[in-house]
Amino acid sequence: MIKPEDIDYHVPAGIDYRYAETNYFVAYVPEERILATFYTLTRKAIGVCLVDVAIFGCLADNRSEMLYLDTQQQLPAPERLSRFETPNGLKVTAADLRHYQLDYVGFDDTEAHLSFEGLTEPFDIHDPAHSPRATPQDAAARAEGSGLGAAYGNHFDMSCRVTGTLKVRGKRYRVDCVSTMDHSWGPRCEVGLKAMGWMNAHFGPDYALHWINSLDLSQPAGRQEALAHGYVLENGQLHGLKDLRMISNRLGAVNVGIDIVATDIRGKQHTLHGTAVVGAPWSCYTGVMLQVAMTRWITSTGRIGHGLNMENYPLDQLARLRGRRWDAPAGRIGT
Repeated sequence: MIKPEDIDYHVPAGIDYRYAETNYFVAYVPEERILATFYTLTRKAIGVCLVDVAIFGCLADNRSEMLYLDTQQQLPAPERLSRFETPNGLKVTAADLRHYQLDYVGFDDTEAHLSFEGLTEPFDIHDPAHSPRATPQDAAARAEGSGLGAAYGNHFDMSCRVTGTLKVRGKRYRVDCVSTMDHSWGPRCEVGLKAMGWMNAHFGPDYALHWINSLDLSQPAGRQEALAHGYVLENGQLHGLKDLRMISNRLGAVNVGIDIVATDIRGKQHTLHGTAVVGAPWSCYTGVMLQVAMTRWITSTGRIGHGLNMENYPLDQLARLRGRRWDAPAGRIGT
């Protein structure tokens, strides 16, 4: 179970440079096709903090076409995680587990002032009362089944109502959406991470889905993804997912089309189709490449929603799977 004190640092005895705490906040302006993400990763043992503010305004296959990017990887770690301000203008205050205020004043007349209000209790992926796939007893089993390895040794997701304003290069947008935020703590190595997906679909405060899936790009379409953890939020109640069938259609690295059938612990099925509309590659640290996209979802009953479609590709794993070397033909010139 996630406790009130989990809004702040966790500093177990003996932690080293690999131990990290992360927070991830997401806001959408679907009618303007704007996606904004705010990510922090702090390594308290060595006193450093990564802050990444990324705003997307089109669907691109390269980072140069992002609308705005402020990523700084060696900032001083704040004293507290529940209330902090970073040198590049990000300020986060957690009143409690379900209420966060985020303010950011960056460069090029870009800023954000957003309130995140949890629509339900945080979903603990290691709590059997939340996830039917939880393995809370053994640390190795927790890591293996988490979706991202030991980095998700402790992790919660929470669907939120997000309200406020976003200004991008002088143009102001009103934000009023449903989104999902998360918080993780545990050993997070930059080599050896697992490939995975972190995705959600929001149709209003009354109905949303969120899931974490494993990802094996060596397999054919239809066999690449498997459920790690997830839930349905319906009328204020959480219902853990017990099964997920998923087929992704990729154009290069971009996951442009997704079909899912998710089954919750009640046996209720949720059938969705998603199309990526805004996004680009995102590399929050140098050892990974992620593809992040705001996705437009439609249910089998015709209800329209939006959410984040994010896939994590560890570059050491991709190099092992796809790395190649140029081979000159026999008798090449100059031998």
